[in-house]
Amino acid sequence: MAPVADYPYDLTYDPNEVGPDLIVECWIPRGPRSVDPVFNPTPGDRVTIGDDEEAPLPARVVRRDGDRVWVQVLLPDMSHAVA
Repeated sequence: MAPVADYPYDLTYDPNEVGPDLIVECWIPRGPRSVDPVFNPTPGDRVTIGDDEEAPLPARVVRRDGDRVWVQVLLPDMSHAVA
């Protein structure tokens, strides 16, 4: 079992499949943590998602059905941004 820090991200996602609500479906067996026996994301958990092309993004699990996990991409807090 590799430490969590050895994984580039938790779940693989397709950026083209992210909906207007920022929710995207991921499959645990397709992600880098599929070999991690303690990885068991449940609704409310924070995870990272990646696609091997861009930097990983933070996300929150909103639903799970077996090996399928739906996550909502978390956008950075822009309240401190200057207009």
